[in-house]
Amino acid sequence: MGNLPIYMKGKIRHVLFPAVLAGLTIFVIATIWDIKYYGIIFACFGSSAFIIYVNPRSEQASVHNILGAYPLAGFLGYSTIEYVLPSLNFEENINLAIAGGFAVGITILSMLITGFKHAPAGGAALAFVLKVPDVKAVFLLIGGGITLLAMAKILTFIVKEEYELEKAIRHAFHPGKRG
Repeated sequence: MGNLPIYMKGKIRHVLFPAVLAGLTIFVIATIWDIKYYGIIFACFGSSAFIIYVNPRSEQASVHNILGAYPLAGFLGYSTIEYVLPSLNFEENINLAIAGGFAVGITILSMLITGFKHAPAGGAALAFVLKVPDVKAVFLLIGGGITLLAMAKILTFIVKEEYELEKAIRHAFHPGKRG
């Protein structure tokens, strides 16, 4: 512990807890949902976990934005592979590049218009183009987003309660010191 960088001294809890909680959350999501088949879509949940645990008060970490942006991304990503990609007649790489750009662009435009701003959802829309999933993947995004938020609420509550208990115990033994 003596070799920690200066900016981390006294803050190990603030670095360790978000990392452990994010990892545990992704483990639970991957256990509940089919990570083997839909693996590329799970990358966006890793980004969401970072936002939720490291910047929990940010606009992008709000329940409203996550629950709105992921269904948008799923619907628009899936629509892109169903309707846009088949109508393209270029080389396969160019078709995928056009479809990927379209999926991300239309998802971002939709998020800005609707107010559901959650950056990882743009990556989720792109994942549909990179690995053509079936329509179940749209429900994976919705269910995974709900699971992510539920885990975040539960784990954050547990850690917060433990932290408050620790502060109370420390105060009981050292009443003159702040915790």
